[in-house]
Amino acid sequence: MKALIIFDGRLHLEAAKALEHLEGKVLSGCLPWQKITCQQHLFHSTYKKQKLFHSSLTCCGSVYNAIRNQLDSVLASFRHWNGVEYKLEKVGNGSFRVKLSANATKTVVELRRPLEELMRGRILNHESLTLTVLRHLFSQPGVNLMRSIQQETQTYILFDRRNFNVRVFGSPRDIAAAERKLIHSLMNYHESKQLKVHLKGEEGQPPDLMKKVVDKFGPDLKGLNEKFREAEFVLDTRHHVISISGNSLEMKGRVEEIVREIASNGDQSSTDHTCSSERCCPICLCEVENGYRLEGCSHLFCQSCLVEQLESAMRNMDSFPVCCAREGCEMPILLTDLRSLLSTEKLEDLFRAYLRSFVASSGGIYRFCPSPDCPSIYRVVADPAETVSGAGEPFMCEVCFAETCTRCHLEYHPEVSCEKYKEYKEDPDLSLKEWRKGKEEDVKNCPVCFYTIEKVDGCNHVECRCGRHVCWACLEHFSCSQDCYAHLQSNHIVM
Repeated sequence: MKALIIFDGRLHLEAAKALEHLEGKVLSGCLPWQKITCQQHLFHSTYKKQKLFHSSLTCCGSVYNAIRNQLDSVLASFRHWNGVEYKLEKVGNGSFRVKLSANATKTVVELRRPLEELMRGRILNHESLTLTVLRHLFSQPGVNLMRSIQQETQTYILFDRRNFNVRVFGSPRDIAAAERKLIHSLMNYHESKQLKVHLKGEEGQPPDLMKKVVDKFGPDLKGLNEKFREAEFVLDTRHHVISISGNSLEMKGRVEEIVREIASNGDQSSTDHTCSSERCCPICLCEVENGYRLEGCSHLFCQSCLVEQLESAMRNMDSFPVCCAREGCEMPILLTDLRSLLSTEKLEDLFRAYLRSFVASSGGIYRFCPSPDCPSIYRVVADPAETVSGAGEPFMCEVCFAETCTRCHLEYHPEVSCEKYKEYKEDPDLSLKEWRKGKEEDVKNCPVCFYTIEKVDGCNHVECRCGRHVCWACLEHFSCSQDCYAHLQSNHIVM
């Protein structure tokens, strides 16, 4: 009877140890002389053993569409590599996977490098892209801005909401164009948002501040416009915001000073203008318009105010669970209300923001799948000291199909400790080097394609996977076996 065992190409040392352990064993129910004999994959009649290493990379469909031309070009260049095989396939969830096979780990690393660079994209590291500026990408105008630039530059822009960075995928020229446009548009949008004075939500502001501003300057802010004729002011009564036309931050500071004076001079104990009636919205403090009554607590709000509250929670990620805003009521807003107030797309955005908030507040207990833009999460191993062989349990992602170690958060590495696997990641040939120790006479590399070959038995004529015929004694190579045998007869003692 024969059985074939396929080992992971990264675990050279472990595979050799496993074969040594099996060699000479007797299975239960067999006679004593019926022992297991192990042989690694054999080539040619002279019993030469060669190794093949495998690796794969996966990217989502949006990334693939942006890098498709560059990916095809890189894969086409692999055709000139001896002993290299590759395959591009579409995965069931819409992702694309590239499978690589080569005759040496060093070759696999060299093959992976340009593919990883393509699939990672370029992270925008511009000094103007501060945390405050990047927060605009949570808003719908920010999302629309990214979509517009993607269509214009034929790229894919990914805003990593967990790490607050922006990646751009595509050709170098298209990425550069997208980077310029995105930074320019974001800064313009940020400056326009900066020229707004908020009358609600700031620390120390009375709840009726907008009404006091209206009492002083009028509902159209005519008094403020007369005071500062070099600018124009518009009051957004729905969101309690004064918008300032122009680009002078100094003007904004002067208006903020006036607003602070109004807030400090007003009677803080007065409740004439506070929201105390049933028809007064607790959010905007105005008469309810297009009212909506919450299912859980029956409090009445403007429907647009509730939608704004939910969208604000998506942007800030620190307002979960979202509760009723009426003073003294802490009833969470129920799912039935969320479905009534938000579209399906907005509801999914809210759930994703809630999930991000949950992971961020878990204190490291939960983490996101390391694949870019993958929404899956996993639980970090509770006590690394109690794990088997110093490795965590595998997390099998059902979205992107990645396997992740729950301790070190790298690719899952069975039977190898996290510390040892990190060493392998830093030096991909480390395991092979350990396995080759003391085998200098039995293990060599093909002088043409650098394929790792172990000679178990036979003469010094070795035929490599790349098709070259090699003299094992001096590693001179030939195009046919006759030339190699002639070389052995004339230069070496034939064994």
